Amino acid sequence: MTVTTRVVKNSGFLFITSIISNFMMFLLTLFTARYLGTYNFGLISTALSVIGIFGVFCDLGLGLYAIQKVSRDHDLTARYFGTAYVLRLILTVITFIAYVIFSILSGFEGEALGVMVVVGLYMVFNSFTTFYYSLYQSNEEMHYQTIVNTVYNVGVFVIALIFIYLGYNVVWIAAAYPIAMFISFLLCSAIKIRHYPKFVYDFSKDFIKELIINGIPFGITNVFTSIYFWIAAIILTFVSGSVAVGLFSSAQKLLLVLSAMFILLSNAVFPVMSQLFVDDKEKLAQLYKKFMKYMLILSFPIAVGTFIYSADIMRLVFGPQYLDGTICLSILIWAAIFMFLSGTSSTLLGAINKQFFVTKVVMVGAIFSVISNVILISQYSYVGASITSVLTEIVVLILMLYSLRDTEFKLDATSSIKPILQVILANIIMGAILVYFHIPFLIGVVIAVIVYVVALFVTGAINKEDREIIFGLLEQIKNR
Repeated sequence: MTVTTRVVKNSGFLFITSIISNFMMFLLTLFTARYLGTYNFGLISTALSVIGIFGVFCDLGLGLYAIQKVSRDHDLTARYFGTAYVLRLILTVITFIAYVIFSILSGFEGEALGVMVVVGLYMVFNSFTTFYYSLYQSNEEMHYQTIVNTVYNVGVFVIALIFIYLGYNVVWIAAAYPIAMFISFLLCSAIKIRHYPKFVYDFSKDFIKELIINGIPFGITNVFTSIYFWIAAIILTFVSGSVAVGLFSSAQKLLLVLSAMFILLSNAVFPVMSQLFVDDKEKLAQLYKKFMKYMLILSFPIAVGTFIYSADIMRLVFGPQYLDGTICLSILIWAAIFMFLSGTSSTLLGAINKQFFVTKVVMVGAIFSVISNVILISQYSYVGASITSVLTEIVVLILMLYSLRDTEFKLDATSSIKPILQVILANIIMGAILVYFHIPFLIGVVIAVIVYVVALFVTGAINKEDREIIFGLLEQIKNR
């Protein structure tokens, strides 16, 4: 099995289970957004945005560094993850206390403060659950993660639905998140006890220093990434109010779903990239180029289709009261393309021990996002926040590619033009057919998939090597 086939196989499994999980989140959003209305939906969105930033301080890159080390030598599992677990516990407690203090000082009162605190508990349980995810990823056993993800998504949906049926308020709806995540944490703990070695704790000065110094670049990167991804909703809260946050966040939900899908794919490829950097740099370069191409093939039609059917999506998922957010979705969705590509480059830089480059890039992205959001939100409210999100992703992608310029993994502009144009042409064909024949949304999704796949083959976007990978995977599935 080739390296690319191996990664695509692992990613394919994650992608399929991600679709199932995200379908459950789609149903959750459909019911909660309609039940809560724009204001209360905005409250929960604000809380989730704030923990999106605070949550990264629970880890500070220790998980990613452990993945990098353990993926190259599985015998290090007990020592690295055991020690990192204790550090995670300390960081999580400190972060939760800081988060509660921030919520109180920010002026949240009554139900709003209740929502903030309850979602903070979700952050705590999520911290330990994602720690176990790092353990699974380091051993390339992502199927455990997908099982837990599915349990969480089904759990939060069922719990929220029960609370909606009982007529509970927004605080109880928010409570569905930590309850479901606590169940996921218990499941992760059971999997760890059954399938992984007992943790070993090494609190020697040199080892703690190694973990912190090497983990911090990953951690700082996550901090700045969270800032430029979540800051818009936070600024909107204080400038335009919870209704504006509700409209913006409703559109951003789809981007979050796509982001979650990419994270799963990235988690599948990161351990392999880390190992190849030691074993075979030429294969790593080939894998990176292939993965960039596949991310473009995957993200582009999603952007085109969402742009065409943005009003239908908002009406179907959120209801008529959210239709003002259609313009947000039409703009935001284009960020997905640049997010997938920059994320792939970021994964590579982390795998080749150049996480400091990633830190610098996302720091610039965070600064750009904050400044742009302050300027554009004050003028254009949630539309300005949407524009800033796209511009930030473009800036980050350009800087990521620039960071690879002096490495053997840089993309050749000349050889990249042809596959990019082929993918664009395939999307033009798909989009033109959808628009010209005025195909209704649900039918259009099915037709778009068929037309796009055919167009990829016709334009040559999927070449002989790609076909061999696809048919090889199908043959393996058939012989199981």
